[in-house]
Amino acid sequence: MLNPAKISPQSDLIENTLQEIKGLISLPEVYQRVRNLIDDPNSDIEHFVEVVASDPNLTVAVLRVANSAFFGFPGKIDSLSRAVSMLGIGQLHDLVLATSAIASLKLPNDIMPLKRFWQFSLFSAVLTRLLASQLKIPKSERLFVIGLLYEIGHLVLYAKHPELAKRAIDLSRNNQEMLHIVEQKLLGMHYGEIGAKLMAQWCLPAHFQDIVHYQPTPDLAPEQRRETALLHLVRACAEKAIFGHMSPIEQRVSREIWDILQLDREQLDDTIEQARNTASEMEKLMFN
Repeated sequence: MLNPAKISPQSDLIENTLQEIKGLISLPEVYQRVRNLIDDPNSDIEHFVEVVASDPNLTVAVLRVANSAFFGFPGKIDSLSRAVSMLGIGQLHDLVLATSAIASLKLPNDIMPLKRFWQFSLFSAVLTRLLASQLKIPKSERLFVIGLLYEIGHLVLYAKHPELAKRAIDLSRNNQEMLHIVEQKLLGMHYGEIGAKLMAQWCLPAHFQDIVHYQPTPDLAPEQRRETALLHLVRACAEKAIFGHMSPIEQRVSREIWDILQLDREQLDDTIEQARNTASEMEKLMFN
């Protein structure tokens, strides 16, 4: 049995870690410039184009993604100005955020190869957006970037406290207990809260933080209950699709989640297969 006296110091340890990496793991200037333009009522499309054009890697990423089947825009988009116009400011923000986060969170670790981690995250992002669109969740495109980033709390743990992370994984397997519950006991907070705290340091929108925080415990979400429930379901799907977990998705997702989402299982299976194919294409666009 875990010693309750050890829980508080471990919680302090995680808080200290987040403070230590505050200046080390930060989003690049190009993302901050995009955010500033969004907050500026006098900005226009050409201002955004100018910012994107200042970063050659981002320029290539924007053109690649705009021409991908993921968005399905008609005809070839060969100019940055048209790509930005077609994507729109909201989706441009999320694309810049996604590429910035991938570049910033290159945290080496011995628990999960980074490529595998981002494959899991990218599949989650694609599946989240596809299902959100089918379920007619408002602003479903914004859930792509949340799906991409909801596991960053684990990445911090893997890189900075691998022994604690491994212990949590082992206890979860041996005790057949959900990982976030073990982490809460062992660390004083689970990966969702850690990820939300990092997103707060990045000054990301509050609803991004809330959905990531409550994704492991959607029944506790004060707001965005459908979005949080969806991400909870997506994680179970991703564990099975990417890591090959043997237990059925129904065993790891409560009946309440299915009731909230009103999602047909056959529809889910079809969308998972679509997400596999789309994520594979997106991986080539975003990681090469």
